[in-house]
Order: sequence, then structure tokens, then C-alpha cells
Amino acid sequence: MQERNDLEHSLAGRIAAEGRNAWMIKAGTREQVRGIPFRDFMAACLYDEQWGYYRSGQVRIGKEGDFYTSSGIGTVMGDVLATYIARDIFAAGVPPLVYEWGAGTGRLGLQMLAKWSAMPGMENAHRVRYRMVDANPAHREAMQRAIAEAGFGDRIQCLLPEQADKELPAAGSCVIVANELLDAFPVRRFVRLGGELREIGTCYDEAEGRFGDCFLEESEFTRGFALRADGIRLEEGQEAEWSPDAEAWLDRLCGKLRGGRIILIDYGDTASGLYAPHRMRGTLLCYRKHAAHGDPYAYIGEQDMTAHVNFSAVQKVAEAAGWQVASFSTQKRFLVDHGVLLELEAHQDPNPFGETARRNRAIRQLLLSDGMSESFKVMVLAK
Repeated sequence: MQERNDLEHSLAGRIAAEGRNAWMIKAGTREQVRGIPFRDFMAACLYDEQWGYYRSGQVRIGKEGDFYTSSGIGTVMGDVLATYIARDIFAAGVPPLVYEWGAGTGRLGLQMLAKWSAMPGMENAHRVRYRMVDANPAHREAMQRAIAEAGFGDRIQCLLPEQADKELPAAGSCVIVANELLDAFPVRRFVRLGGELREIGTCYDEAEGRFGDCFLEESEFTRGFALRADGIRLEEGQEAEWSPDAEAWLDRLCGKLRGGRIILIDYGDTASGLYAPHRMRGTLLCYRKHAAHGDPYAYIGEQDMTAHVNFSAVQKVAEAAGWQVASFSTQKRFLVDHGVLLELEAHQDPNPFGETARRNRAIRQLLLSDGMSESFKVMVLAK
């Protein structure tokens, strides 16, 4: 049996001390166990101050990490976003102040600042103020090194999420960019069993020495998920996720700002797509060393965990706070609508690793690569 790490010891102890009544199907029988909501397990695995995946002092993005983001594929995403923000948002009177939540190592923001500095008609590019918001200490160190190398130090501040939260009311109106942020909030999981909706929790099986799923008694979250599902009824045995944490983050931002734009880019779909019968196992995925799998109880604290974003729920939260959906599309449609095809260049250079060839390849990869650009959605909220 593999020795448990410190985070596993902590979680096992927490389940024993705080767990509530739950049951587990084992060998065709129901076994009474103690369990905590899966949301609490996932939050500890990702964000525990000592041992969490995003707090443990390692860079998680890029070649040396466990996953790539769209900003890691050349500079195309940053260039298109910068063009869109300059021509459609700044030009509409929104102040040139940008907060990027979950900024990672700063790659996307630096791409955008470089594009603004080179854009015709952006003579006031030096007025743009950029706030990179991230809690991962390793990401923040890498971010600060990259900023120093790029020479944009006078335009950028690196903030912790709590610092950015405090600044927002004074900002009044600004642009918020969240690229692959919402899918990293912890989720609650549900399943329909015996015709009833059950919340999936996490228990610790002493006999087998490992964590596993259990089923919690009905709570306000079970009823809340039923309301959030837009009247869609899960099939028998079908699993699904809900992220009250992501909704709370968005509600807080919408409530603090008087206006501006919020640009959300993430894996996701509307409720009807997420809870369709073909998604019997939900959308929860884990990433480790650029390989995806479905076991959240493997590599505890050493792997990323994500679930698709419910953009129907995002829209409801925004509208309840007085914001409106300005646009919603696939990432592919967004890129095309905002000029990515104009970035393709004809060239005669036989070198496949030349700058133009690499950029053209990056554009094709963003538009065509393994359905990623269709699975990703871009929602722009306005007030």
C-alpha cells in the first residue's frame, strides 16, 4: 500500500472528525460511513495553504507543469484579445485598467501589453494599467521575472486575490479577464440514484486504505443544484457538477464594480449541454504531466482537478447583479470574429521553424486542435 502524504493524513483525520452520515455501495450492499462533501475534498487538494496543488510552490502551467493554457500556444490568443479590448472596450469608454484573475506566470498579460504597444491607433498604450492576480507563489515569482525581462514594470502590479478584491470598488469601471479560472473552483457533485438526487461526498475506506465516493444525506445544496439545473432532470445513474464557489466569485465581482467588461474564457457549455444524457459521468477531469484521467483520489495534492463551467448559471448570476451578456460563443468563433484569420501570413521561407511558420501553426492549432477551440467558450459580460 502506498504511504499517505501529509495532505492525505489531514483529510482522513478531517473526515473522521467532521464527516457526517453517508453511505457507500460496496459489494452490492450499503455500508454506513462518514463523509464530507466532495467540494471540501477538492478545495483542500487544490488550495490547502500547506499542501494544496496550487499553493505548494511549483509552477503548474507549461512544459514543466501539468497542463497548457491557450496563451501558451504562441501569442495569438493574447494578440486577438488585446485587439478586441482596444477596439471594442477601451474605444467604448471603459478605462484602460485590466485585472487578469488567475494570471499564472503572466504570459497572457505580457502578450497583450506588447500588442497594445505595437498597435496602430493605440498611441496611449502607455496609459494601460494591468493587474496580474494570482495566489500561487511559484507563479508569482515566475510572473515577476517575466515582467522584469519584458520591461513593462511601470504598467503592471502583481496582486494576491484578496488585494485585488479590496482595490475593485475604487476602480469603479474596468476590464476583468479570467482565462481558465472558473473551471478551477471546487465543485459539488451529484448523481441520480433510485430516482432521487444525491450529493456525492468523499469518505476514507480504512480497510482498503484509500479515499472514495460516498453519498450524503439530502441538504440545501442538493435542492440548490436541482434549481440550478434549469429544470433538466438527470438520468438514472447520471453524475453532474455544480460550482457555488465560482458563482460566488462572479457575484462578488459584479457587485463591486459599477461597470466595464468581464471576459470569461473556459471549458464549458450551457446547462442543456452539460447535463445532456451522453454525459453520464459528468465533466470532472484530473491532469498530471499533461495526461488527463478521471480519478480524483489518485495523486492527492499533486494533480489538477477541473470541471466544465455552466455558462447558463454564469449568465443568471451576472444578470441578477445587473450585468448583461454582451456576447457568447465558442473560442473558435470569437477568434475568427475578431480577426485571427487576418493574422495568417503567406511566406516563402522553407524553414518550418521560422517565425511566420510558427505563428501560422499556432493559429491553426488554436482553431483546429482536438476540438479544444469548440469546447472552450468565451462569454463577455457588460454593464
